[in-house]
This record gives sequence, structure tokens and C-alpha cells, in this order.
Amino acid sequence: MIHSESSHDILKKNSGITTRLIYFFIFLLLISIAGFYKTYLVKFPNFDGLTWAHHFHGLVMLTWILMLIAQPIFIRTKRLEWHRLVGKTSYFVFPLLLLSFFLVARAGYLRNIKTIGETEALASMGFSGIPDMFYISILYGFGIYYKKKTSFHLRFFACIGLMILGPGLGRFLITVCGMPFAAVGAMIGVIALFALGWMISDILKKRSAFPLAVFLAIIATSFVIGPNSHSSWWQSFAGWIASHLF
Repeated sequence: MIHSESSHDILKKNSGITTRLIYFFIFLLLISIAGFYKTYLVKFPNFDGLTWAHHFHGLVMLTWILMLIAQPIFIRTKRLEWHRLVGKTSYFVFPLLLLSFFLVARAGYLRNIKTIGETEALASMGFSGIPDMFYISILYGFGIYYKKKTSFHLRFFACIGLMILGPGLGRFLITVCGMPFAAVGAMIGVIALFALGWMISDILKKRSAFPLAVFLAIIATSFVIGPNSHSSWWQSFAGWIASHLF
């Protein structure tokens, strides 16, 4: 993935953020396991109320997080050929990740339409995998496009980690810490403030604000869709997806 600079220069210039990414992605794995323990893992082996779509999503997401952990480790240990190999593997794994988001959203819609009605089922799609498919595709697309611009490449994949952190951390706060559902919105706000602080730090250090600005735009979009999930425009959009794709 790295061609525009020498390997030595890249490792030296990005050693700090690479080390922090290793710790962050490991934290992401641990918080995801803790967050989904009561809603998924504890239901082993019957997994009552869950479908094969949830198992598929869990397996692909676990694979993706392990790949996120491996990549900065390979950079830090100067195994750049392994880093490139895992990067090429992502071309296969990422479409499966998008498919898993879609299947979970479909399973949720089919369940919800039987229990809470069509309007609420369509509204719930605003918080399910459909928006996430677009968000993560934007971040991944930029991350791959800028694979030769290491500072951008690292930041876009760090933002993917921040995005994935949301569901696991939200469930952890609710099911383990006993916080109300409103805490999830506050948690997203904290992630947004962290990204804003990182962007300001980049600006002060005369680095481009573009990667973090893209992520903040995605967060802003999520804050628009969520509260307006009962609006006519979202109901129409979600209804089209449900009737044509589900």
C-alpha cells in the first residue's frame, strides 16, 4: 500500500499514531465483546430470537476488527508485505461486511413489522445497517483511494474503528453499566468531540483536516436521519428499500 515514501520514513513519521491505533483497535475488540455479551454471546448455544444473519454479521465483523488490529501491528513490526496482503484481503471481506449490514437490517425490519407496525419498522431502519452501509463505504473508499498517502490512509481507517465502536460501546453502557438509552446519543457526541479535537490538532500541526472532516460530516448526517426517521422523506426512502430489496 505504501510507495510514495520510503518504508523507513513512513514508520518513523507515523510510529506514534500507529501505536495508538493498536491499543484503540484492541479496545474496540474488547468493548464489542463486552457490549454484545448480554444481547448475543450469553444466548449460546440456542441464540433465541436471533437469525443466521446475526451470526454472519458477527463473524464478518469479528474478522474485520481482527484485520484492523493486525494492520498497524504489521506496520509497527515492519512486516509491510503482510500489511499489503491483509489490505488486499479486505477487497473480499469488505463486501461481505456490507452484505452483513444489509442482512441484519432486513432481519430487523421483518421482525419489527410484525411487532411494532410498518411506520415504526421503517423508522427503525434509520438506526440499523442501511445508513451504516453508506457511512462505512465512504470511509473505506477514501482509505483505499489514499493508500499511498499514509497520513490519510491511517486516519480513514481509524475513523472506521470509531464508527464501529458505537454499537458495542452503546450496548455496554446500557446493558452492563445500566445507563438509559439516551446515553447512546451522548456517547456519539463524545466520539464527535474526539474527532473534532483530532481535526483541530491536525490543523494546528499544519496537517490536512480532510479525513476527520469527512467523519464529522458522517456523524452530522446520522444526527439528521435519526431524529427524522418518522419524516415523510425517510419513510419513503426506507419504504422503497423494504419493498424492492427486502
